[in-house]
Amino acid sequence: MFVAKNTALKTSFVSVFLLFSIFSVAQYNPDNGFMDAHFGKPITFSSRDSSFSLGIGGRIQSLAEARRDVMTDKDNIDFSIRRLRLNFAGNAISQKFTYRIQLCFSQRDVSSDNSLVPNNVFLRDAMLFFSPNKHWRFGFGQTKLPGNRQRQTSSANLQFADRSNTNSLFTLDRDKGFWIVYTARTKKKAIISNTLAITSGEGRITSDKTTGLCYSFRSEVLPFGEFKNNGDYIESDIFFEDKFKFSVGFVYSFNNRTSRVAGQLGEYLFNNQLADIHYYGVDMVMKKKGWSFTGELYRRTSDNGVSINTSTSKVNFVYSGTGLLLQSGYLFTKKDEFAFRYGLTSPDNKINSYTSKVNEYMLAYSHYFFRHNLKLQTDAGWFKGPAQESLQWRFTGIVTF
Repeated sequence: MFVAKNTALKTSFVSVFLLFSIFSVAQYNPDNGFMDAHFGKPITFSSRDSSFSLGIGGRIQSLAEARRDVMTDKDNIDFSIRRLRLNFAGNAISQKFTYRIQLCFSQRDVSSDNSLVPNNVFLRDAMLFFSPNKHWRFGFGQTKLPGNRQRQTSSANLQFADRSNTNSLFTLDRDKGFWIVYTARTKKKAIISNTLAITSGEGRITSDKTTGLCYSFRSEVLPFGEFKNNGDYIESDIFFEDKFKFSVGFVYSFNNRTSRVAGQLGEYLFNNQLADIHYYGVDMVMKKKGWSFTGELYRRTSDNGVSINTSTSKVNFVYSGTGLLLQSGYLFTKKDEFAFRYGLTSPDNKINSYTSKVNEYMLAYSHYFFRHNLKLQTDAGWFKGPAQESLQWRFTGIVTF
């Protein structure tokens, strides 16, 4: 009963929010401000003095997927709406105060990955930012943590139908708290950016089990200056960099006394058990004239990270181990690209009894009608490990506005 009422309230809230947005557009008066509408960008409304703006955008991703378990000879075919997102962003009072809201509506986005949590997590991002000058930015709310590069990259800007298996196991995902960003430029146009986030450590869900905080830090260096259109967070060299561009990032996160197996994600540890999780990583991206290469290496360790339910003997555990991702693509025309991905997830000895390493091999083809904003993609993959072997094929279409 509680879940039904809770879901109904959220559905009502979203409906009112959407109706308000549509009503605002319908009542727009060009004498009081400006409106800008171009495909691939949010519809933006702004006051004449630029003290207020509202951008409305969204994304739809449809997915067809077929998978074959080689060891059992079982096949599975499915169609789904992988993502359905709605975004609101702009500035308030002045350009120094900005905000961002992202809502999700597809089943895979809304459903919690924790079976004991009754709330549906339709809210992905809700942030207020304050930028006093060109160097500093302060944020408060809920959004992505400064973790691995592929997770930081929007799912709208991927070379494949979805992120890698390595990302799935090693992502920090989203959390609630404070963000501090400092960016500096050298005289030779190099860029150094540092981000610190102090958050709940429990992710997007509503949880009463938080007893510690999570401290995440990411530092990035762009020695040859910025990429075109923030292309260091867009997979594929869709803007064809004239000169070689390179970015390297370093990540550390410490989740103190977390109750979930992946900190911000996953099931609760049994018996109210709490774990300390350390997360280290390094990643890089290189681009030039249609060619791109991304590499990521991650390491997670935990204290008190294996939990056993004494009544059922079921085990929940923190995935302690190493993750590697290598990915490269080449645009052989302005609109067509082939890409290859290799991923490895290798668990530590203490959890070898519960899981095993997996090698991921994938090949993808993408056709970009209008960059990443309108595209069709297909990929095929082979997942191989001591305890599993499977084949996968996917086809997806994405429109972003």
